[in-house]
Amino acid sequence: MYYRILGNQDLIGIRVLTDTVIKALDKKEWWRPVMSEERHYFDQTWTFLNGCFLNDGTMVAMSGLFMNPEECAEHALEADLDPVTTAELSRCMVLGPFRGRKITLRLNMDLIDYAKMRAKTDLVAAVHPDNAAMAQSLIQLGMKPERNMDDGLQKYVIYRMKL
Repeated sequence: MYYRILGNQDLIGIRVLTDTVIKALDKKEWWRPVMSEERHYFDQTWTFLNGCFLNDGTMVAMSGLFMNPEECAEHALEADLDPVTTAELSRCMVLGPFRGRKITLRLNMDLIDYAKMRAKTDLVAAVHPDNAAMAQSLIQLGMKPERNMDDGLQKYVIYRMKL
């Protein structure tokens, strides 16, 4: 397996991975829509997407670092942070057969370096309270649960860490 930052050439792979993961979710409420979706996936002032691939080029996992204040504002403000200096981990997904291998942890460790290069001082993530695997991965990354939220559509936990 290998890891790398995703680019325009990966858009079809991103769509296939996302569709496969969403269809396989036991709890559809674990998928939380984001504002920008594909239009800013490869604009590195907004987003870095990190992917994990099999040696044959099949994408088996990805995770995103969203850095634009418009994208991060909701969860940054919920954690009492400044959206300008906060980045958000989101779109973390791994195909079922590859779960339990700490792939998400590795993807997100790499993304922290990009957040620091962009002078971000805080990191947040929103996770459904029943998603124990993601919660554990964030804790292993050094994030701490900050606040339980319920926006009327979904329940989620805000995790945060100082960079």
